[in-house]
Amino acid sequence: MPPPRDPRYRPFRFTLWIAYFLAITLSIGAFITSIVKHLSGPTRVAASGAVPTRATLRVCVEELQGLNKEQNERAWKLGAEIGQTGAVAAFEGWARDWEQRIDDLEDRCRIDATDPDPQGFGGRVELARARDAVLALHRAYRAQVNRFAQEEADLARAAARALDVAHEASREATGRRP
Repeated sequence: MPPPRDPRYRPFRFTLWIAYFLAITLSIGAFITSIVKHLSGPTRVAASGAVPTRATLRVCVEELQGLNKEQNERAWKLGAEIGQTGAVAAFEGWARDWEQRIDDLEDRCRIDATDPDPQGFGGRVELARARDAVLALHRAYRAQVNRFAQEEADLARAAARALDVAHEASREATGRRP
């Protein structure tokens, strides 16, 4: 049986329990806040001002199409590189750069401007929808890459190593050296 607690230290024990629960609550709150901020992505500041001309709007649409094409090509290229060391890290670096270029496009084209278009050209709403669709696809690509990196990357590296060994063995069997 444990000895009885000294009643003189009751206020200190109470204070320590409060400090303990406060520290736990704050750390859990900070952890959840960090997760929510990470999952929600960067916040966008609404731009103001109009797209100056129809030609500028066309250039913005073409640039967004180019960025979409680039991300699709990069995803297919990753499929060929996946067994190599650092392929996923290289994709993540490219993805951050690509997202920065999307942000630059948003700023230049004033996609999220809240004021009405005084020249009546329109198109910003449609461009914003297209941007959102391209970003949704990008998030899906990144989610798949991250899921693969966590779950199946070892299989891809093992397959690449086995193919290298088989290739080397076939060279030795035919008498050719690299």
